[in-house]
Amino acid sequence: MQLNFNKGNTIYVIDTSSLIMLESTFKYDNPVFIAIWEEIEELIKQGCFKTIDFVEDEINSYEGKQDFLKKWIKKWKKHLVVTTDAACINAAIPIINEEYKSGFFDAKKQAEGKEEADPYLIAYCKIHDCVLITNESKIKPNKIPGVSAKNNVKCIDIYDFLIERELKMERKKK
Repeated sequence: MQLNFNKGNTIYVIDTSSLIMLESTFKYDNPVFIAIWEEIEELIKQGCFKTIDFVEDEINSYEGKQDFLKKWIKKWKKHLVVTTDAACINAAIPIINEEYKSGFFDAKKQAEGKEEADPYLIAYCKIHDCVLITNESKIKPNKIPGVSAKNNVKCIDIYDFLIERELKMERKKK
């Protein structure tokens, strides 16, 4: 039996690729996109928009000049970032075992002995009945959407999220 922790409110869990895409496409400081960021930050306050500590680590390990996401995650950390607990780790083990040789894991990260967020994101969403937001390819079976589908986890991209939340740009009336 799977418990539903979100009691009718959809809880979204976002991955690294979607955070990067969100920030690069819908710039935080651009007034055109303020409604998107207001919606996300309101959802964070309600406990309905999250990410896991592995994603936070991936964002914080970025060494380029762009530091908006590091600062933004730090600002919202208390309500945004959840710790990957034992239940989530245990739920990730079958995913890791199943996908180990499928190309799901980044070979460079594996060679460096670095953990990847992806199986833990899927596991977290599976045990907590959350919707996973990722911008990875929907057509490759060894990417987050394909592996999520195998694990009965709903997976959407940023654009699907905007549609679900009924966010849209409207032209100014003349």
